[in-house]
Amino acid sequence: MRTRFEIQKLKVPYFILVLVTMFGVLSACAPATSTADNGERVEVAQLTDAITYYPFQVGAEWRYLQENVPLNSMPLVLRIEGPTIIEGDLWIKSRLEGQGFDISRYRQFRPDGVFLLREDKPGTEITFDPPIQQFPKEATLKTGSSWSGDTTAHLFFPDAQPEAQHAELKVSYVYTVVDQRTVSSPAGDFDVFVINFVTRNLKDDGSIAEEFAQEIWFAPFIGEVRTEQGYFLISSNVLDVK
Repeated sequence: MRTRFEIQKLKVPYFILVLVTMFGVLSACAPATSTADNGERVEVAQLTDAITYYPFQVGAEWRYLQENVPLNSMPLVLRIEGPTIIEGDLWIKSRLEGQGFDISRYRQFRPDGVFLLREDKPGTEITFDPPIQQFPKEATLKTGSSWSGDTTAHLFFPDAQPEAQHAELKVSYVYTVVDQRTVSSPAGDFDVFVINFVTRNLKDDGSIAEEFAQEIWFAPFIGEVRTEQGYFLISSNVLDVK
């Protein structure tokens, strides 16, 4: 019998709240190796630093599955790959892979919050000017907190014909903390902020062309317990870092 998991909300007092939501290629000659398999495998350890309120340490990894699926299913994996330079500034790259997703994001973790500059998907690169503020100053999440902004999304389609490679889109966004609760998943029990975020694509006259609402569950010093894609945390190496 295959083990399944279900996300459970623990019975604790609820608080009505308001909230919302980051390579280098090394080429070298491969060394000669023996064809014998002695059972040992390559292991690379990177995660040694203390985890911050908004985790961005190189090597941090989170694994996710949808609710009610077998625990041995192929997970959605989020990894922090590390710093990279974009137009002279330092940004932290993360990559989300699996379940049909392949998304790289570039963020800065500043004293005044977390800011998203760029998002790369197969066939599409989106740069936000100014960067989107996904989180406020650390340790300021609380009931009723909200923040918003406006940006221009510069879209680049590298595989398109030259005349169709570039597009621009005006975007407005609002992040709101709508709840705080304790939840249980295969990774453990977590106190999370439920963050609702709404993005609106705007027409030239400022009216709304499209509107999208998404939700994440964020636990300080842990990361996302529920992703915006609706996947839930089943394991993470940040849980082992003291």
